[in-house]
Amino acid sequence: MSSTHSRVLEIGCGHGFNVSVLSRRKITVGVDVSAENIAIARRRYPHCDFQVMDMSQMEFEDCEFDECYALDVLEHVDDVDAVVSEVHRVLRDGGTFVVNVPAEKSEGWLLRIRPTYFEEIHHVRIFRGDDLPTLVTQYGFRLTKTRQKGFIQHLELYALFRSGKRSSTQVSIGSWRDSWLTRVIHTAVLFTDPIILQTPAVWFPLWAITIPLGQLVDRLGSLFFPKSVYYEFAKIIPPAVG
Repeated sequence: MSSTHSRVLEIGCGHGFNVSVLSRRKITVGVDVSAENIAIARRRYPHCDFQVMDMSQMEFEDCEFDECYALDVLEHVDDVDAVVSEVHRVLRDGGTFVVNVPAEKSEGWLLRIRPTYFEEIHHVRIFRGDDLPTLVTQYGFRLTKTRQKGFIQHLELYALFRSGKRSSTQVSIGSWRDSWLTRVIHTAVLFTDPIILQTPAVWFPLWAITIPLGQLVDRLGSLFFPKSVYYEFAKIIPPAVG
C-alpha cells in the first residue's frame, strides 16, 4: 500500500463506513451513484468527503489517486468494463486497485435459498473462476494478491435470506436490524472480524478471544466455501521512453 499521505478513492461507498475508517490514516473520497446513500454517509460521517457520481464517468483528474477500493460493487454495475477503465484513468502509475466480489459458490448457494436474491439486491453478474483478474488485467493492471474470505458471514446471510422480509431499499431483502435474531447473529459475526476494532464495540474486550478464534474458523472455512474473493491489482507503470 502507499504511504499515510495517500489519496484514496472508494467507489460505490454506500453509507460511508469504509471511507470513515480509511480517512483516519489517509485522505479519502467516497463516491456513489445514489444520492440517498451519499446523504446518509454525509450525515453519519460529516468529516469525510462524499460525492454523488457515476463510477463510469468520474469527475476527477487523471492519476489523481494512489489507491481505489471497490468493495462488493462490481457485481452491481451494468458496465463493469467502463468502471475498470475509469479506475485506471484516475489512478497514478503503480497505484493500487482493491476489489472484493462475491464468490461463485456462495452466490449459487444464496440463490438456492432465495431465488429472487439477484433482483432484490441488483446483482447483475457472477464472477466465475478467473473472470475478474482476466478483465481487470486487460485494462493495464497486474494482479498482486488474492485470497478467499468471509466464510462466517454465511451464518448471518442464511438467517436473513430465509426470512420473508422485504424493504423499499435497494437491498430489499432487509437488513440485520430487522429482527432480534439477525441482530444477535450480526453482533456475533462482527466480534469475529478485526473491523470491530474500528467501532465503539472495541470497549468490550470480548473481541480478544473471539477475533483470533473467528479468524481461524473463517480462514479454514473459506478454503472450501468463501463468501467473497479479495484481489489487489497494481496499475502497470509504462516503460520509460528513450
